[in-house]
Amino acid sequence: MKLRALTLENVRKFGGKRVSIDALGDGITVICEANEFGKSTFFDAIHAVVFEKHGASGKSIKSLQPHAGGGIRIGVEVEIDGARYAVEKRFLSQKGASVTDMARGTVIARDGEAEDWIARHIGAPEQGPAGLLWVRQGVLGLEPTDGTKTERERLAEARRDLLSSVAGEIEQVTGGRTMDRILRRCQGDLDALATGSRLSPKGAWKDAVDAVKSLGAELDVLERQCTDLSDALNERRAAEGELRRLDDPEARTRRETDLRQAREAASAAESHAQKVASAKGEVDLAAMRRNEAQRARDDFATAIEAAESSAKTLAGAEQLHRDRIATLKAAREAEAELRGGLGQAEATTRALRDELKLAERAGRVLRARDEAERIGELLKQVREHGDSAAAARARIAKNPVTSEALSALEDAVAEVARLRGLVAASSVRMHVDYFGDTRLRLDGRELASGAPIVLEDGAQVDVPGIATLRFELPETVDEDIEIAFAEALAAEAEAFARCDARTLADARQRARQRADDAAAVKLAEGMLRSLAPQGGEALEQALADARETIKDASEVDVRPVEQIAQDLEAAEIREADLRGRLHSATETVADARETAAAAEMALSSARDQQARAEAQAGAPDGRAANGRELSLKAEAAASEAQSKELALAELKAEAPDAATAVANLKRAEAASENARKRREQLVERRADLSARIDTRADEGVEERRDEVSERLRSAQARAGRYEAEVAALVCLRDALEKARDGAREAYFEPVQEELRPLLRILHEDAGIDWETDSITPGALRRGGETEAFETLSGGTQEQIAILTRLAFARLFARRGQHLPIILDDALVYSDDDRIVKMFTALNRVAMDQQIIVFSCRQLAFAGLGGDRPAINVAAAH
Repeated sequence: MKLRALTLENVRKFGGKRVSIDALGDGITVICEANEFGKSTFFDAIHAVVFEKHGASGKSIKSLQPHAGGGIRIGVEVEIDGARYAVEKRFLSQKGASVTDMARGTVIARDGEAEDWIARHIGAPEQGPAGLLWVRQGVLGLEPTDGTKTERERLAEARRDLLSSVAGEIEQVTGGRTMDRILRRCQGDLDALATGSRLSPKGAWKDAVDAVKSLGAELDVLERQCTDLSDALNERRAAEGELRRLDDPEARTRRETDLRQAREAASAAESHAQKVASAKGEVDLAAMRRNEAQRARDDFATAIEAAESSAKTLAGAEQLHRDRIATLKAAREAEAELRGGLGQAEATTRALRDELKLAERAGRVLRARDEAERIGELLKQVREHGDSAAAARARIAKNPVTSEALSALEDAVAEVARLRGLVAASSVRMHVDYFGDTRLRLDGRELASGAPIVLEDGAQVDVPGIATLRFELPETVDEDIEIAFAEALAAEAEAFARCDARTLADARQRARQRADDAAAVKLAEGMLRSLAPQGGEALEQALADARETIKDASEVDVRPVEQIAQDLEAAEIREADLRGRLHSATETVADARETAAAAEMALSSARDQQARAEAQAGAPDGRAANGRELSLKAEAAASEAQSKELALAELKAEAPDAATAVANLKRAEAASENARKRREQLVERRADLSARIDTRADEGVEERRDEVSERLRSAQARAGRYEAEVAALVCLRDALEKARDGAREAYFEPVQEELRPLLRILHEDAGIDWETDSITPGALRRGGETEAFETLSGGTQEQIAILTRLAFARLFARRGQHLPIILDDALVYSDDDRIVKMFTALNRVAMDQQIIVFSCRQLAFAGLGGDRPAINVAAAH
């Protein structure tokens, strides 16, 4: 029996509403909704329609009534041996029950007869919520925690009957301590045939003498069998005629030709669609190249304007600086010499950067040469962009210089320069130029010639053989400025540490590198999505087909990028060193005032601005060529994008009607499949009819009809057989008593056989020890240890109980009873790992078993799979 649909009217929270679940499939069906949606209502409704009488009005039925009151209607559709029946019950108001044959649309039983039909076909007590297969919410074991003693005994008896019916052999049946029931059955059979200690005949034994009365009825049966034989012969001839028409070579050839042509048309349409998709990818790629080329061209023009403006600003700042330090000739010459060295270092750095860009551009040109071989180049770009994105992400992860960090560092450096200028402007310094051998000493330390000397208040300069000079200086440096200067130096050091840089130029370079890396990651990811929308494997296959057309690309004669990068790093270090020495030389200006410090700040700011602009615009002598090259690239990319769009439009215009081709293919396939299925049905029906005819022929119906008169004389012989049967029952009873305690393992082997592969999903080496009286799991064996069932965790108990129910369902199927398994909010105590394994077990059993799951754990049960039918809610009729 399988459940196919469920309908509720005016039940609990669905008062005044009609709720239905249709299309319950053969495998797993999951009803997964939020708390208080009404899932347990569906479970209780199924229980009521199957196990409660329509005239019942007890607590369980009253609990289904909504707050507003009224009658309750519950209907289920069931499938039994391939036939569908609609079972409906009305409770509390207009009470009634009915069973409808859905194929014929006729009611086959009502009220009491309907209740009997339900009990015979779908109301088996062992399958209910307190039984073997249905699990109500909160139940951990095989029996309800609040069940009565009678109910527990009934359930244990059901499990015994199931195991005994499946085991089959006497040795297996005698395997448990359940022999009292078997012995009672044996004694009952004896009592049915004989009475008293002397075993006087009774029952069937006595009825043997009355067997003659049944011979007339048997003769009628034989006559009907003869008629059935004739009808089967006529039906077999008709089936064979239809088979000959289906197997006609000309008809079969027409079907095969139609199917082949439909497949060819559909294949051609699909091939053209792939060409259109490929062309669309080329259009997207060309548009991306066009946009990137235009952006590069526009960014370069902006960079040139910034470079020209910064050059003018720098020229003014340098002139102002020269005017303000004109009196510091020696220091200015030293500073000019260092600045010259710095200029050379900057030129070297710029040249190396240009060379690095040239090497990188040469690499891109080398890769672009294979662009004509589109598929191979696309695959190469996919790999390159993947590696580039990974490398850029790695560099970003190692580069702490964000735009915010760089801005903070620049502010800290500017503040240090400003305060250094204020401190220098407020100090008194002196220079010594020696002409003879006499040397001056300050506080016992000899003064060097030409070195700037900062004088402090109370300083004493010894002039050997002449005098001692004592300097008393006014307090000129503001203490707040000194504190601010110290704090600024600390903030500057902290900012350099955060940026992991030694110089401001280094930090700016790393910030530009981080921004370039971020742009590179974004570009690479976009290129990957455009270049390989269907994945790299599709490109690999296409490349294999086009490999013979790929030619080697020519090499560009450039130095290795790694070598250029090493040279660039050395040049940047030298540039940083020269900047530091220049900064020290600037501090030697003894009489520079606050205006000189301000000029130095303006000059430094102008130089920084020019350096940034020059880095963006590149070398001046190459700007015109770069601009023309970028413009040509933008024009070429725009032209390529336009040509790709025209090619795509042409392909779309030539496209065949793919939908019609697919529809025609489905029609041809359906026609061929229907002919195949019809032939299989006819062959199967012919075989069935032949079997029936052969059976009737083997039975010799006509001969048996003549033999009926002879059976009267066999009645006396049958009485003798009953006497022998009584003796056999006595012998069997004695044998069973001796085998009472033997062969227990064989008795439980059927359920162990079904349970063993399910347990392995949870525990590789696990096994179950059974309680022979209650037929329930008594202990779990795993890892060489045995654990009593009641000592296991709630989750493990629940998992074993559900797996055991799955095994019992398989045993029912062995016996020819296909009963559904229904779980109401089960597996609530299972962790993430165990619940996935339990899902696997459920899916294994669901391959040939109907399982219906109610759950509120929408996220946890997403991995269960199965069908998820819609719940339809409408106003009640």
